[in-house]
Amino acid sequence: MQDINKVMKKLSPEFIDAIDGMNGDEIKSRILTCESNLYDVEKAKDEDEKLTKAKETAKELAAPYRENKSLEMAKIKYCLYILENRGINI
Repeated sequence: MQDINKVMKKLSPEFIDAIDGMNGDEIKSRILTCESNLYDVEKAKDEDEKLTKAKETAKELAAPYRENKSLEMAKIKYCLYILENRGINI
């Protein structure tokens, strides 16, 4: 598990105390509640029209950069391929 101190910094002392006082079945129930909450958050995120539009806008704005980066990577890979086929170590 990741560094438990990082995890605990995100949690309220009340939550930590409550979990520490629960038995195993109660903790499992709390995990199920948290999973349900995560589902609700993801659903709300997916249904957020403003966020979806912003993502689409960002994707459109970033497209030329992605395309240029992809082209430059292809050029580099081809150059490395040619050097390798010529027996030139890099």
